Amino acid sequence: MKLTCEKTQLLDIINTVQRSIAPKSTMPILECIKLDTSADGFVTVTGTNLDLYIEYNAEFDISEGGSIALESKMFGEIIRRLPDGNLTISVNPSNNITKIQSGASEFNIQGLSANEYPSVPVLDEKFRFTLSQTVLRNLIKKTTPFISLNEGKRPVLTGALFEIKNNVLNVVASDGHRLAAVKEELNENVEDNKFVIPGNTLRELLKILKDDDEAQVDIIISDRNVLFDFKKFQVYTRLLDGDFLKYDAILSAVNTIEAEVDKNAITSSLERALLLINDDISAKSENKVPVRFSIGFDKIDISCVTGKGQVSDSVGAKIEGENLVIGFNCRFLLDAFAVCDSDVIKMEFSSPKSGCFIRDISGKNSYIYMILPVRLYN
Repeated sequence: MKLTCEKTQLLDIINTVQRSIAPKSTMPILECIKLDTSADGFVTVTGTNLDLYIEYNAEFDISEGGSIALESKMFGEIIRRLPDGNLTISVNPSNNITKIQSGASEFNIQGLSANEYPSVPVLDEKFRFTLSQTVLRNLIKKTTPFISLNEGKRPVLTGALFEIKNNVLNVVASDGHRLAAVKEELNENVEDNKFVIPGNTLRELLKILKDDDEAQVDIIISDRNVLFDFKKFQVYTRLLDGDFLKYDAILSAVNTIEAEVDKNAITSSLERALLLINDDISAKSENKVPVRFSIGFDKIDISCVTGKGQVSDSVGAKIEGENLVIGFNCRFLLDAFAVCDSDVIKMEFSSPKSGCFIRDISGKNSYIYMILPVRLYN
């Protein structure tokens, strides 16, 4: 194998494909990036951790076809530190020694046989739809903080539910203590269906997706896998099995107390409370040190007591309904407020033991967040 390409182009490809590589693996081949070249000038660069595959297609100046698997981190650092301009990669097929040369700089590194590298999934397509990268990016950004990081008894909650109903895409995530539901109307007719995408895949997609309404991504679904097709490169991932939460029943709760508050004001207040919570060694679990909301009289009084001290604050609010005292995990509230679009936060409550609902104040119901309360002991 022998190819010549421009450093910046190859580095961009490596940076994308590396998002699928596990930093450490019991299988050395999974710490590698695979390069496949053909004599007609096309190269395919692949990375995988067996759950996530990224395959990038490009055109290089190829004088000899072939393939090689190269340790991802070292290969990427070598390319990154080479001088700008063209570089040449050539492989000795007898021992997989790979020479990387640019100007006066030359590396010779040991590669592995590409025959050992896992193949990307073969999809038996069920259906597909298209979203702009901006829309998909926003859907993922608004839900990933709510995805469970602990497989525990319900591994399906380590992913987000994508459910299509009447040409509306609902993306739902929950860790058992809070729930996010975000929706987007589709611009095409798509059959009703649902599938669960792993949270780790969505977090990596968030780093890849551009805030560009003109850039499109095709989403292709099979029984076991989903493919995100960006044209130049493709992202494959397995789907999670299991029954997701019946979120409609949770979100249909009737609430009798409403509060509207300035987003920046309440966020700043909670961030001040978080200073004490984060500094308290005994409060590693924030559930043990909740923030207290005292709601009523056109304001929300916010307070917190930890082993390091106490803090109290107050923010003005438009209140409808009875007074209420309720406790919450401070970080959970901040995560929800951070992904709200408007400058005003709309919260709904019913009792100290029922969840807080944060809704789209515009009335479009494009997002709903639900956070369960924490018991107050004083």
